[in-house]
Amino acid sequence: MYCVVMGDIINSRELSDETRQAVKRAAQYAFDRINTKYMSSVMADFGMVRGDAFEGVILTQSYAPQIVRDIIKAFYSEEKTTVRISVVLGELSVTDGDRNKADGPAFYRALERLAELKKRNSRHWLQVHFDIGNWAQGLAEGNLALLSALTEGWTDKQREIVWAMENHDDYQKAVARKLNISAPVVTKQLKAANYEAYRAAWDGLTEALIKMDEHIVDGTPPGDESHIPFFNVALRMAKRHDFAGALKPALKALSKAKQNLNPDDAQFIAIYNMLAKIYTRTAQYEKAEESIAEALRIQESMPKARLEYAETLGEKAGLCRYVNNMADATKYYNEALDTARNAVNDGHPYIVELYHELAATYDLQGEYENAKELYYKFLTAQDKDKRPVEYAVTLGNIAGCYYLEGDFSSAISYYKKALRLFEDNLPPTHKYIVEVQNELSFLMSHREAGK
Repeated sequence: MYCVVMGDIINSRELSDETRQAVKRAAQYAFDRINTKYMSSVMADFGMVRGDAFEGVILTQSYAPQIVRDIIKAFYSEEKTTVRISVVLGELSVTDGDRNKADGPAFYRALERLAELKKRNSRHWLQVHFDIGNWAQGLAEGNLALLSALTEGWTDKQREIVWAMENHDDYQKAVARKLNISAPVVTKQLKAANYEAYRAAWDGLTEALIKMDEHIVDGTPPGDESHIPFFNVALRMAKRHDFAGALKPALKALSKAKQNLNPDDAQFIAIYNMLAKIYTRTAQYEKAEESIAEALRIQESMPKARLEYAETLGEKAGLCRYVNNMADATKYYNEALDTARNAVNDGHPYIVELYHELAATYDLQGEYENAKELYYKFLTAQDKDKRPVEYAVTLGNIAGCYYLEGDFSSAISYYKKALRLFEDNLPPTHKYIVEVQNELSFLMSHREAGK
């Protein structure tokens, strides 16, 4: 079973050439982020096809609700361009990393569902259909009907605030600051938009899609022969940093894949990459090395300029860093960075992620100038308003570099910047706030003592 996400631009012929190009640029930026964020689960990269249509294929269906929302927002950001989207779980007769080659029943059903959406002739920005084909179908349709009813009457201001809440992890302070309005206005508009019901409907749909995998893994209903549900469960647990818990379903995914796939099938790469990360984080370093070796073996005859290959090199670098082999960690992170740059543009999110990993590696080796240079690159590529906590953590890392270089004034300046962001976006007792406050207190007292 695969999850096909397919859509097209509504009334695309009405768009000017300038708007059409702006829309496609915004969409491609969103697709790049999706392809990176869900790299381990993307079977065929998301992107534009057939003029004004787009599609992609993922293995983990529970990511579909968030992906759908990200796509809707990306298109709508340019002249309120709307799209219709069909999500179908089903079989593919041809599986390929190239979305133009993947084919099969799931694609045909997705096209049929898009045609059904088109017949509705709606101008609403939320036009989505989920075809799940099992016990969760009724729940999916009910939740989408609720979402349509809730959002049909939204004002532009309510939609803007709700979307900002989603983009800022429900931090009302950050939303108020981003939109330059007061916190009480945010609260009032969220209540008028029935935000809690809206969020619960999306969460309910996501939870139903998650349960599909977990029922199969638990054996209720009868087990599936596919490796995908086990891979999905392991992937979600690994993303929550529950690496010990992720190991069992990951090994089951590998076992199922060995039963059903050719030993050189590209689908093994994601499994071995994930196992390498799990083994590394659970201190099973020899097994991590074996998993990386298998991933590299499968990719020997493939083009090297691929994000998946860069990810394998990144896991190799991570393993080296965990066993304190910093020289090789630096080498492999640089190789991963070069590989990724040959595959995508320099601003691609995975390249930005590698900046941070390589910076941390230099930091651990005491190469603070190199570390700061890459931390700065990471910050330049980040949206401080969308990811304020991550941004603040990096400011703290830069402050730490300055401190270890003996530049206390610069360290204090960066710690203060980090603290302001933490205080605006985290509870006052959060460990990040406490840690930075302690560092600032120590540095300022140390500086005063030295005067």
